[in-house]
Amino acid sequence: MATKTYVLNFILICSSFQLFAQTDEQLLADWTKKNELLLLKNNEVIESSWFQEECLALAKQMEFTQINQCLLLDSKTINAYVFNNGHVYFTNAMMHLIRNKHQWASILAHENGHLVLKHYLKTLKKVKKPGFFFPKHKVNKRLKQNEVEADEWAKNKLLEFKMDGSQIYYFLKRVEPIKSKSKSHLKISKRIKHPKEREVIDQQLINNLRKLESVRG
Repeated sequence: MATKTYVLNFILICSSFQLFAQTDEQLLADWTKKNELLLLKNNEVIESSWFQEECLALAKQMEFTQINQCLLLDSKTINAYVFNNGHVYFTNAMMHLIRNKHQWASILAHENGHLVLKHYLKTLKKVKKPGFFFPKHKVNKRLKQNEVEADEWAKNKLLEFKMDGSQIYYFLKRVEPIKSKSKSHLKISKRIKHPKEREVIDQQLINNLRKLESVRG
């Protein structure tokens, strides 16, 4: 998800850092630092040890060893962001639409998929050498491919750890009308089939997330 939101910044930053004068590792480190600072400059973090602990517990449960920090952002944008340093951010607008830990785990797995599949490195290489014809189109195509691959990786990982990956359908159904105008947003029909099972409602989780809202307010 973060790859969709920050592609323009990514391209501009890569240009300003003289792409061919730095190693890929240096560029990734610079991109991570600059864009994480930009995210935090534009969004306030909602301090919550409960949120951090619950998120990291989910990551540990599914053996997502690359994720080392989870934070909640005060933002009306429905999104999650992952950076190459293992920091994951969720917006409170997104968490407001979560109804159970299966959905939360699905999003976390998707973000971890970007790290495992080295999507930032692949995107960087495409930005550096997009080809002569339609370079912007080719970069956007790579970004959409990242999303498809992360979905598939997450699906398999959730199955491995006996999490119900089909529950994310109901979350996406709530999100789609809001994000339908996004050019990089994948339609729900292309991401997951309508499940046979009904949506699981974890009222305790919902209540805990609402408490964060009340504390913030």
